[in-house]
Amino acid sequence: MEKRFEEKVAFITGGASGLGEKTAKDFAGEGAKVVLYDFDGENGKRVENEIKSAGGEVMFLEGDVREIETIDSAVQKTFDTYGPIDFLIYSAGILQDGMIHKLPEERWNAVIDTHLKGFFLSMQACVKRWIDICKADKKEKIEEYPDRRIITISSQAAEGNIGQLNYSAAKSGMLGMVKTAGLELIRYNIKTHAIMPTLIETPILGELLSKQEGKWRKYYSGRIPLGIGEPKYVSKVILFLCSDDAWFMNGEIIGINGGRLDKV
Repeated sequence: MEKRFEEKVAFITGGASGLGEKTAKDFAGEGAKVVLYDFDGENGKRVENEIKSAGGEVMFLEGDVREIETIDSAVQKTFDTYGPIDFLIYSAGILQDGMIHKLPEERWNAVIDTHLKGFFLSMQACVKRWIDICKADKKEKIEEYPDRRIITISSQAAEGNIGQLNYSAAKSGMLGMVKTAGLELIRYNIKTHAIMPTLIETPILGELLSKQEGKWRKYYSGRIPLGIGEPKYVSKVILFLCSDDAWFMNGEIIGINGGRLDKV
């Protein structure tokens, strides 16, 4: 059976758990060489070993997306080991919720830095190297440059959610970044997209959904027609956006909404 991403390289931040983990495993299953970048060393090694056991090619690199030296070093090591990155998947994220009048500045900073600064630094580390490659071998037509993709995971919370001022600000900010990058980078055949999932069953949401003896799980399950989602529903869309089938798309924001068309 033909694999869609043979010889391609996927660099995945937040790859040690949740959506990043599932996406990494699916990329590896489709033949890609996968690099996991995460500050969670224990789970990063676990995912690395699981992908290797399944026959995939993978490397785990430990680091923080908010630190320019470590993310830049990880991207360079990926280029040195596997060759140029083809797909940057930005899946790193944290929740530090709080009502506006109670939200500490440090929680605001942590969430904004992880999602916006981290996305910027990761994107910049890849993009500057990709552009250097293009400038070293200029082409007459855009499509003659290597085909690169950037996918970031935003959220339906970008449209507003009680108790998540910091998270909503960060996730909506990502959408502006995607549109700007889409305008800037298409001249180098680099396409940038964002996805906006509804609630997906991941470790980052585990604490929320288990509060008050499952009250919140029941609440949200009743408001999403197809229920709380599984990571595979997100991963499938990410892989589509990196596939040849999505070659003619750029700057798109894709909702993964569980059937719900208004706010959760």
